[in-house]
Amino acid sequence: RMAIRQGLKTIVFAQSRLMVEVITKYLKDVFDKDPRKPARVESYRGGYLPAQRRKTEQKMRHGNMDCVVTTSALELGVDIGSLDVCILNGYPGTIAASWQRFGRAGRRHRTAVVVLVANSTPLDQFIIQQPQYFMGNSPENANIDPDQLLILLDHIRCAAFELPFKDNETFGDGNLTEFLHYLQEEGLLHKEGEQWHWITDAYPAQNVSLRSVAEGNFVVIDTTGGKQEVIAEVDYHSAADTLYEGAIYLIHAQPWQVEKLDWTGRKAYVSKTKADYYTDAIDYTKLKILAEFQKEQTSQVQVCQGEVHLVRRISGFKKIRYYTHENIGYGKINLPDQEMHTTAIWWQLDSEKLHQTFSNRWQALDAFLGAAYAMHHIAALLAMTESRDIGRAVGNSDGTWFATVSDKGRGSQKLFQSENAMLDEESFNPSVFLYDNVPGGLGISASLFEHHQQVIENAIQTVTTCQCKNGCPACVGPIVVEGEERKISAKQSVLILLDLLNA
Repeated sequence: RMAIRQGLKTIVFAQSRLMVEVITKYLKDVFDKDPRKPARVESYRGGYLPAQRRKTEQKMRHGNMDCVVTTSALELGVDIGSLDVCILNGYPGTIAASWQRFGRAGRRHRTAVVVLVANSTPLDQFIIQQPQYFMGNSPENANIDPDQLLILLDHIRCAAFELPFKDNETFGDGNLTEFLHYLQEEGLLHKEGEQWHWITDAYPAQNVSLRSVAEGNFVVIDTTGGKQEVIAEVDYHSAADTLYEGAIYLIHAQPWQVEKLDWTGRKAYVSKTKADYYTDAIDYTKLKILAEFQKEQTSQVQVCQGEVHLVRRISGFKKIRYYTHENIGYGKINLPDQEMHTTAIWWQLDSEKLHQTFSNRWQALDAFLGAAYAMHHIAALLAMTESRDIGRAVGNSDGTWFATVSDKGRGSQKLFQSENAMLDEESFNPSVFLYDNVPGGLGISASLFEHHQQVIENAIQTVTTCQCKNGCPACVGPIVVEGEERKISAKQSVLILLDLLNA
């Protein structure tokens, strides 16, 4: 606000599309109260229509706005003119992304101010407490596995479009013949003699995303007053989190309510509304181990890396009031489960040692959930990737149950079929999973397996050195129940478990 009042051209980077909209609303409430005057604050993110984005880019280049709030969409590749101030609302997750965003201000030999505003997560707190890590290290390497099946298949499609493949040719490390036969079955290739020819009119490169391996977007259709106007689009992986019926979908900080979601047709029908709250989805994740690729085992703990089947369910949503951020209600969501095969690393404690150490399963669940929280952020740091590229989960190895933090801040054991599952003691043998949050995986979990001891050791250091007494979002996450219900604090439980995993 101070920078805008001083007339300084400012860019604010938020960590999610939802936070872009919330921050934009807060700033517009201050600087754009009068609708008769040109807007001083604009938002820019993926999902806006191309014409909307081009209009905002033009206003930035010509200096016709004072502030833009954005995601990584404006991190690179777009000329946005001269800026005086760059503010990062949270550490982006990598040194490379941070410097790229900082570099948006101060071009053309102008003096600029850049500010990182840290949040309460362990990774942000580490950067603030250890600035030499950020200032002294080189930017990270890009993580990509060109022989990952989905990535390789897209490349083979594009290559076949350019030139016919011949029998016995090689492409990557996979079995090219199997790929060619698959594309033939899909009606994309035809074999004539020893050559495989592309036979459709489709241009395959236009369906290859540089940001994800999923394809297909949902369109958002405004039906206010009988209209049928497309006003936005949402990528497949974000649709379940943002376009469920009852959701408040924000565009330039203006609210639309989702009235109907056609999942099969990939259309969301919305109407303009007024709301003093925004919505945030509640999701659960469980994993089932399919194959072990690597394994290390001691008498009390085993660490494995392999292939897993992941099921993610969006079960409901919270209504969160602006400014106070209080939860003012819930809603239910009925959408298909999101399934994915990927790779993961997991830690499992010996069952006998588990029951000797923790007096009951709830204390153990608190420890596993808090440890997973700390290990997740440490893993992102060690893998030199963004934390959203790695997912975390706590549950048993066959996927029959999973753990989550309840509204009371306590570990809770659940089945997908029941909100309050009670399982026998023999089936209670939780594991901590860290998985590649991309279909097919990108090799992150394999890298973490090589450094699994360091993940545990650094997590112990993070929790131990945190200045809190009982546990907080900077170390073990939202495990907050105290008093008579707990004999030891969440922080103590997590440290006990991490010490066992470190044996």
